[in-house]
Amino acid sequence: MFNIFVGVQDTFPVLQELTLKTNDMIKGICDGQLSLQCFPNLKLLNLQFFPETSTTLPYSFIQSLPKLEKLVINNASISEIVRFEGLINEERHTSACYQLEALRLSQLPELTLKTLEPFLLSFKNLLSMEVSRCHGFINLMACSTAKSLTLLERLSIADSELIEEIISCEDEDLQASIVFPKLKYLQLSHLPSLASFSLAHHSLEFSVLQMVIVTDCPKMKNFSQGELSTPRLEHMHLTRDEDGELQWEGDLNTTIKHMFDQMNMQNSQAIEVTDQLLQLE
Repeated sequence: MFNIFVGVQDTFPVLQELTLKTNDMIKGICDGQLSLQCFPNLKLLNLQFFPETSTTLPYSFIQSLPKLEKLVINNASISEIVRFEGLINEERHTSACYQLEALRLSQLPELTLKTLEPFLLSFKNLLSMEVSRCHGFINLMACSTAKSLTLLERLSIADSELIEEIISCEDEDLQASIVFPKLKYLQLSHLPSLASFSLAHHSLEFSVLQMVIVTDCPKMKNFSQGELSTPRLEHMHLTRDEDGELQWEGDLNTTIKHMFDQMNMQNSQAIEVTDQLLQLE
């Protein structure tokens, strides 16, 4: 961790990674009292453990870090990642915004689809996105956002109790396919309410998807409701549960359904054994 109180003239041109863990420092950033322009080459910013006061990062804060590549926010009362109010679209899409490649969000109970959307739409160069223990989400992103993340290579969603689907689409969004041309790795873990990657009847294309890990998603009956294309995945056995690798069943939807049926069968057998034991007592 790098603890510092910065004077107006102080600069740290060599510093590339910074972790902040104090409420006062975070409050100074969010209130606009503390500028990070003294870190012109910062690539990794890790904000941790400021759950006491609800905060939102100002847009000027992001602008002051033109080389930021990775942002980590953990255990925070943050209602939205970046505050865009009062900015026109052109101001949201400056070159500074396009540097961010990796985003990791964990234990942010106040975040929702509505508050995350503007941020994701402004950071279209994301290569990696990890979301965990964010219990405010019922769905993670809208169709328009999913279509904008054309460079995304890794997506991991874990330990979020209320998520029912990853992508949420309205009727007017169903005309065109949703394509993830670069996504290679997808992990869905410990999502007790997840029913499907998307509950809408639209086409999903994963041109280069090579690994799918599904763990402890007891309500997931299939991967998607509409047409699904995963040409690189069709000959691989990479969908897993807690007991290890599952047998590939010809396509991702069928494999997920087979996993769901197996889980229900095991649960039924366990209930039957329990009933028999109770009858013997």
